[in-house]
Amino acid sequence: MIRIHGFIFTSDPHPLPLPRGEREGVRGESRICLLALSRQNMIDLHAHILHNLDDGPDTLEESLEMCRIAHRDGIRTIVATPHTLNGVYETNWETVLSRVRELNEALKHFEIDFELRTSNTELQMRDSELRTPNSELIILPGADVHFCSEILPLYEKSCFGTINDKGKYMMIELPHREVPARAEDLLFRLLAKGIIPIISHPERNLEIKQNPQRFYHMVRMGCLGQVTAMSLTNGFGSGVKQLSEKLLSHRLVHFIASDAHSIDGRPPVLSAAIKAAGKLVGKWEALKMVTEYPQAVLEGRRPKVPEPIPI
Repeated sequence: MIRIHGFIFTSDPHPLPLPRGEREGVRGESRICLLALSRQNMIDLHAHILHNLDDGPDTLEESLEMCRIAHRDGIRTIVATPHTLNGVYETNWETVLSRVRELNEALKHFEIDFELRTSNTELQMRDSELRTPNSELIILPGADVHFCSEILPLYEKSCFGTINDKGKYMMIELPHREVPARAEDLLFRLLAKGIIPIISHPERNLEIKQNPQRFYHMVRMGCLGQVTAMSLTNGFGSGVKQLSEKLLSHRLVHFIASDAHSIDGRPPVLSAAIKAAGKLVGKWEALKMVTEYPQAVLEGRRPKVPEPIPI
């Protein structure tokens, strides 16, 4: 067990927070070490990585190559979130669970090269070393649920599932151009059922761009927000980048996820976005958005996120 600034590193692939009083006295090289270790234990909460289900990869081989890219970037857990209820893809939940099992099984036999670099160390690991507790990659089930008035009854019929199948967090995608009328009423009903909505990529919604206060009120009522990594690195244009930064600065987004769809167009990479976010909210807060906060979601707990700032 390693105890470093703010975290305990054990055989578990994700760091555990230390008591606050123990965090303050650790500085310098230990902080650098924590940052390096945490960046090799990232969680991608939103990725279209299952093959032949939506507009993600077509083949299992492409899914595996995406996993290789994610692993090289320091990602160790990926939540597979295929589209559902969007009028194009109607993904059966049992199929999602089956594909997750298939991909995890394939990963056991798939060789992944990766490098861990620090200021004075360079390690290259392959194959068997990939299976050590702090380096293996795991896929968990989820869904990218398109907002519609029938979300609750369809969920109760097991047409789709929640993140990590815990029944606690639901990734919800708003329409690109608008926020539906009375959307808050449906979000409130989900919250009343004990399901916390995570609004995916609000920075790419045109109405939120014009009226970010509406999204602020969603967060105030209990929803959480997830920004796409490439939005922070200008992958969707300067307007989306500016809104991403605004939402981040006002503590209205709580997770950075890749929303990966492919090997090249939108790959499963988080590190560049963390660096960009760190310039706005600090590197430790940015790191929590791919470690501590999503880990709480995977366990069905509410992350202790900062209070939203009026926008």
